[in-house]
Amino acid sequence: MSARGQPTYHVSALERGTVLDHLRAGSALGALRVLRVPADVTITVGINLASPRLGHKDLIKIAGYELTGEEAAKVALLSPDASFSIIRDFKVVTKLKLEPPAAFRGLLRCPNQACIVHSERVPGAFTVEARDPLRVRCDYCERSIPEEQFEFV
Repeated sequence: MSARGQPTYHVSALERGTVLDHLRAGSALGALRVLRVPADVTITVGINLASPRLGHKDLIKIAGYELTGEEAAKVALLSPDASFSIIRDFKVVTKLKLEPPAAFRGLLRCPNQACIVHSERVPGAFTVEARDPLRVRCDYCERSIPEEQFEFV
């Protein structure tokens, strides 16, 4: 227990891999669903951990695997204020605050069944309309889509 009476957590250090920290509480499992991490990789997940800054947060540590830019963008759509660190030789070599891209292609599918993405099999293209709460607009049908309706590709 910490001095405040909060439970403490001990997670081993990564020699090489990726750490996704400051994820919105409850978003870690959704983030894992949209990532294409190989099945033989060790993943440590912390859900609803105490955080002085956020109150509660989620955390994902992926051993031996570095996320791609596309994967990081997907996580940013789920948890816009998350941080992303690349670890090599037990040291942080890159640390970035994730932010949803202003515009993107291929990460989401438009939920509007009348949209061209369903009949023409073109990748979804979106522009961020609002950041908090996150909302995007389909570049084809112009439908506004709140984050609870996101369909990841």
